[in-house]
Amino acid sequence: MKKGLCLALAALMLSGCGLSEIRKTISEKVDEKIEAHSIEKSEYTQEEVNKKVYKDLAECKRKIVFDGVVSTEMVQNAVYGTRYACPEVFWTGGFTVSTNYSTTTLECDSVNDLDEETLSDMKKEMDKALDKLVKEVSVGATDHEKLLALHDKLIDICRYDYDAANSSDPDDIGFAGSSYGCLVEHKAICEGYAQAFSLAARKMGYECGMVCGTAKNEKHAWNYVKIDGKYYWLDVTWDENATETATGYAPKHKFFLLDDSHLMKGRTVEEDVPFVPHCDSMDENYYVKNGLFLESYSFEKVNEIMNAHADEGGADMMFADKESYEAALDDLMEQGNIWKTDVMQNGAESAPYFPDPDLYIITVGIE
Repeated sequence: MKKGLCLALAALMLSGCGLSEIRKTISEKVDEKIEAHSIEKSEYTQEEVNKKVYKDLAECKRKIVFDGVVSTEMVQNAVYGTRYACPEVFWTGGFTVSTNYSTTTLECDSVNDLDEETLSDMKKEMDKALDKLVKEVSVGATDHEKLLALHDKLIDICRYDYDAANSSDPDDIGFAGSSYGCLVEHKAICEGYAQAFSLAARKMGYECGMVCGTAKNEKHAWNYVKIDGKYYWLDVTWDENATETATGYAPKHKFFLLDDSHLMKGRTVEEDVPFVPHCDSMDENYYVKNGLFLESYSFEKVNEIMNAHADEGGADMMFADKESYEAALDDLMEQGNIWKTDVMQNGAESAPYFPDPDLYIITVGIE
């Protein structure tokens, strides 16, 4: 009999004695001994473990066996890494890793305890939805247009799942935190939106990923994407707070392609996030591209923007920094000079405004 098995049997024999502390000590020693052996004799690198785990989980395999010993820590690292590296892995729940002196086995639970055949069929369904989505949003002439189309389409086809967001029961949450929830079930929480955006953008050829952390002191997930060598932030979930119009929902674009100074105030990133880009460009930002971005406050520029968007019932304006934002608020609202704009002079009855000090945005209504 192998030594590892003898130690395991010793633990079982003691289990009938009521000596919980001894059982715990024996169990820990068994685990430590096997783990130490696995680390010493491992035939795999972390990169090789990652590659196998990513591939097999993407193929909806619930049980993965390594032909050789692998440390538990390496397998755990790979499983945790799928959250960021593999947005196509939509089904995993908890997992266990068992190691002896010859093999290591990873067994993953699935959401709702679905079997591999069912998961495989669901994956095909998601892949079909993904292909359709990517085809629809890839018609733009520029990177900005394509990614904007993807952003808007996800908001169009999916609704935020408040029931899942407010639940701690895995059965209630279901697939809301996954690409499948967003692309197929059309309801998701923040991680579902972020995973779907990552999955689609990567298929379109972009370097794109998700980060998790906190925003306004709540757990949250959002994306980064690389365009022409520069990284940008975007947050589909917070733009999903769309405005209903006569023709449907008009998505917001406040959080589309921002730099650190605009997005990261009040946000923190979890320690296990493998990559956090430095975003220092606003070149591709929605407000910049649409003439709604002001490097400094100018009444003449505000008047021009108000005229251009009068038929839309108002306008959003983003300012480059806190100083120009506060100067605009003071002159337009505190001093009342909003009433000197052409639109207001032409008979508007009121000008409700909504300041956003985090993004340096002023939204002015025209009524």
